[in-house]
Amino acid sequence: MKTLKPWLSLLAMVAAGAMAGCSTASSRAVDVSGNIRASLDQAGLKDVSASQDRDKGVVTLSGHVVTDNDKSQAESIARSLAGGEVVANQIAVLPRGAEGDAKKVNVDLDKGIDSNLDAALIENKLHESVKYAVKNQVVTLSGNVDSQSKRARAERLAAGVVNVEQVVNELQVKGQKATESN
Repeated sequence: MKTLKPWLSLLAMVAAGAMAGCSTASSRAVDVSGNIRASLDQAGLKDVSASQDRDKGVVTLSGHVVTDNDKSQAESIARSLAGGEVVANQIAVLPRGAEGDAKKVNVDLDKGIDSNLDAALIENKLHESVKYAVKNQVVTLSGNVDSQSKRARAERLAAGVVNVEQVVNELQVKGQKATESN
């Protein structure tokens, strides 16, 4: 019996460690991109793609549609399946017969947003730590900031730029995931 006690103690510690390992929640989001893709196809939105960054908790819609209603429908589908993840709607609306003009307008709007956001970040001394990308009037903030207040300020600045439809805030402050504002 004396020789069994050390083994039983060891077994109990191993089991407790395994149980503790099982109880740790993963910070990665559940993969929803396949379900979103299937639902977009079912809705006839074949020119819309969905990608997912499970570590950041962001689903990004891209591609193009013919009407604003189609863009809204794609976003609604994604949001219903995204399970609380941020949905970045970078879909371009390209009306039939005016695709070329619509693309030029989108490019020009994005350039204007880029210039205005750059000026705002410089003015607020955030240009060193805050990086960004602009696509179809959606601004995605990235980089590292040293406080929640700087993260929130950068998001407010971006949301305040003329013609910005959405801000996806992927700025990293220890222990936080991405957020969005419309």
